[in-house]
Amino acid sequence: MKQSFRMPLLALSLATLSSAAIAAPPVAKPLAASTRANLEAAMHGEAYANLKYLRYAEQADAAGNPELAKLFRESANVEANEHFDREAAALKLGSTSSANLKDAIAGERYENTKMYIDFAQQAEAAGDTKVGAMFRQIAEDEGTHYRAYEAALASHPR
Repeated sequence: MKQSFRMPLLALSLATLSSAAIAAPPVAKPLAASTRANLEAAMHGEAYANLKYLRYAEQADAAGNPELAKLFRESANVEANEHFDREAAALKLGSTSSANLKDAIAGERYENTKMYIDFAQQAEAAGDTKVGAMFRQIAEDEGTHYRAYEAALASHPR
C-alpha cells in the first residue's frame, strides 16, 4: 500500500517544484519614503566613517602605532564594503550607466552652484576667509566633475 502512494506523491512534489521554479518572482513594493531617507542617512554615515577611519589610520601610522592603524583600516573596510554595500543594495543604488550619470550630474551641479557657494558665503561672513576660499575652490572642482559627467552622458550609448 505504501508503494502506491509514493509515485503520485513524487509526481505531485515534482509538479509543485517545477511550477514554483517557473512562477514569476514576487514584485517588491517600493520602499517607504522614511526607509529611503534612513538608508541614505546610513550610507552617508558609513561613507564618512570609512574615510574618517582611514585618516585616523594614517595618523596612527605616522605616530608609530601600526596596531591601531590596522584596527582603523579594518573598521573602515567594514563600513564601506559591508555596511555601505548592503545599504546601497537595499536602495538599489547603481541601476544603469545613464541613470548613474544623471544622478552624478545632479549631485555635482548642486555642490558646484549652490552648496559650496552657500558654505563659502557663510564662512566668509563669519570671518573664516580661508575656509571660504577652500569651499570656493572645491565648488570649482565640482563644476569640473559635473561637466565631465555631462560629456560622458552625451557620448554614452543609451
